[in-house]
Amino acid sequence: MRLKEKRGLLYWTVLGIILNIAFFAVMFIFIGIFSTGATIKEQVYAKQIALLIDQAKPGTTLTIGISELYEAAEKEKFTGEIVNIDKETREVIVRLVRGKGYSFRHFNGAAIRWEEDKENKKLKIYVS
Repeated sequence: MRLKEKRGLLYWTVLGIILNIAFFAVMFIFIGIFSTGATIKEQVYAKQIALLIDQAKPGTTLTIGISELYEAAEKEKFTGEIVNIDKETREVIVRLVRGKGYSFRHFNGAAIRWEEDKENKKLKIYVS
């Protein structure tokens, strides 16, 4: 083999090894995030809360136990706001880890007011 051919072969071998290492690093990070189950809980609770709001009539007060969310956030060492209901975009946003969280839209046109009861680990939603 000529020297040029050896350099080309070495170049592609090193590039292949680097790409494999990068791929497996991303896979391990992805598995680490999803193995805790926090992202699944974000999705489930965001969808359930949005569906409850959709079916609520004006004058309704919803009380939802979210102790499981507090436990998951504590496990992930997340101290921010767990549940947020955006009035403008009509989205329920649940966040248990750093980042964007999971959002799900509700279609109820009524005014929504909400508060978290951190002592009892409940979410109160007022539909008016």
